[in-house]
Amino acid sequence: MRRSSLLPTAALASALLLGCSDQPGGTDPKPDATPTAPAPGGNARVPMVIGQAPGKPTLSPLPAGPFELEAGLVCTFGILGEVPVNNQVVKTFPPEPNGDIVQLATGAFVTRLTNASTGKSITVNVSGPGRFTVHPDGSATLEAWGRWNMFIIDDANLGTKAIINSGHVVLSIAPDGTQLIVSQSGHEEDVCALLS
Repeated sequence: MRRSSLLPTAALASALLLGCSDQPGGTDPKPDATPTAPAPGGNARVPMVIGQAPGKPTLSPLPAGPFELEAGLVCTFGILGEVPVNNQVVKTFPPEPNGDIVQLATGAFVTRLTNASTGKSITVNVSGPGRFTVHPDGSATLEAWGRWNMFIIDDANLGTKAIINSGHVVLSIAPDGTQLIVSQSGHEEDVCALLS
């Protein structure tokens, strides 16, 4: 287990987490399934619940737009991000008896990442899927399947990570935005190396 903080972006949760649906299994958010990208962002770091209504689930589009990460934040160069495809839909379920609210994100989501210094870019299908569980205390849990793009600033001496993970990731998100990577499996690619 590693402690980390994920960089906020305008488009996605409190962390820049971009998922991809290249895993088998459909849209059921279980380990053998494929939900998509993360839920929309909220109070600086913890996902905000959208479309919440009593009684039955609601559907809302995932807001996403361009973003920029300055040089030295995760790579030695700046990264420009664009979202050429966003057909993500967030399904928000009514609160559970314990107060938890579950959000599932599914649908096509593609990002283009560009090295701001050289112009080199990659286009990545990051449709996920993913499931956010927002807890009454303001904390949240993200469970992500498929292919995800993550820009992570680890605590203390673990350094930073800019990765594309194809597999399964579970993050615990504290109310202050601190992330704990509970588990990570699958194939990991280094975004900084891909854009160098």
